[in-house]
Amino acid sequence: MTKSLTTSRLAYNNLCAKPGRTVSLVLVVLIMAFALFGGAVLSRSLDHGIHSLEARLGADIAVVPLGSERDYENVILAGNPVSFYFDRRIESHVASAPGVEQITTQLHLATLADAVCCTTTTQVIGIDYATDFVVMPWIAHFLQRQIDDGTVVVGSDVVVGRDNTITFFDVSLTVAARLERTATGMDSTVFVNMNTAHTLTQQAAEAGLDLGGPDIEHAASAILVRVHPDYDVDAVAASLRSALPDVGLVVSSAVFSNISANLNFFTGILHTITIVLAILSVLILAVLFSVIASGRKKEFAILRVLGATRKKLAGIVLTEALFVSLLGTVLGSLLAALLVFPFGRHIGMQMGMPLLLPDIWEALSLLAVASAASLAIGPLSAAYSAFRISQAETYATLREGE
Repeated sequence: MTKSLTTSRLAYNNLCAKPGRTVSLVLVVLIMAFALFGGAVLSRSLDHGIHSLEARLGADIAVVPLGSERDYENVILAGNPVSFYFDRRIESHVASAPGVEQITTQLHLATLADAVCCTTTTQVIGIDYATDFVVMPWIAHFLQRQIDDGTVVVGSDVVVGRDNTITFFDVSLTVAARLERTATGMDSTVFVNMNTAHTLTQQAAEAGLDLGGPDIEHAASAILVRVHPDYDVDAVAASLRSALPDVGLVVSSAVFSNISANLNFFTGILHTITIVLAILSVLILAVLFSVIASGRKKEFAILRVLGATRKKLAGIVLTEALFVSLLGTVLGSLLAALLVFPFGRHIGMQMGMPLLLPDIWEALSLLAVASAASLAIGPLSAAYSAFRISQAETYATLREGE
């Protein structure tokens, strides 16, 4: 049975007849689609990561042992296990400082991956239920009760045994809940109540781990401060530095502003690259379609003689461009997904930025927008060539070259 020469069939046959030319066109759209979808996902992931970090910082100021400021930041940002202590009896001085609305104390303990000692290398953070305003509001979404003695809440990246337990310094703890991914150091952190934290630190000391600092019963790793809304955070921090010169301070807004500045820098680069690639893609495709159309003048003139209308000729060119865009968009988006989603966490680590990938529905919405833009590139670039072909005089075209 003879198949009718529809516009789409003619366009498909033309593309198949020149595979080298078709591959060149598809490659341009592929690069554009890769940049659009991959850039959109990375940009949105960085935005999610920075908001997650802001939520996890929790306190306005963290009072830590002098010289441990960077260690504390690394706990929050990267979850690097560290132990640092000072005398928690300075709590009264911190709480009485002008502008301080609320304080809570945390106890940190770094564990080591050792068959005798611990299940994994991680950061253990003990929290005080009576005063905590940082961790519990977050944990409450996954555990509607306090963390009991001998139980833990683990971050999304913490490795847990098959029996749903985790062991630190010969103390076996039951996992009560696992938190969702935040793209911060909290993903590799274990949370316990203060009683369990003291038990672990005592066991660590008995195991020969040098904890340093004061008597562990009266030790703290960080005193987190919430500043009253009527006070300036920097002014309160300056007051604390003056009153307590032997401690270090980490101001959350400063940490956040540094990360935010890096975020703006990276997203600016992503947007610039995307815009430049979009412009180059349109220009390159427009030139390629123009050159291709010039070389196919007689082909289109013969189609006119056979009865094809001017609209039909323009439709063939635009349909070819649409097919090219469709194939390039599918391949480019697929390549971006294969690189960004499996390796997003590694990309964030290399960038030194919290990177929290979007959920499936948000990713699909980004894919839809990026695909629509990529699909439009081919027909847009071929529009002028299609117009020229449709306006060409058949007789003059056939007589060219005689």
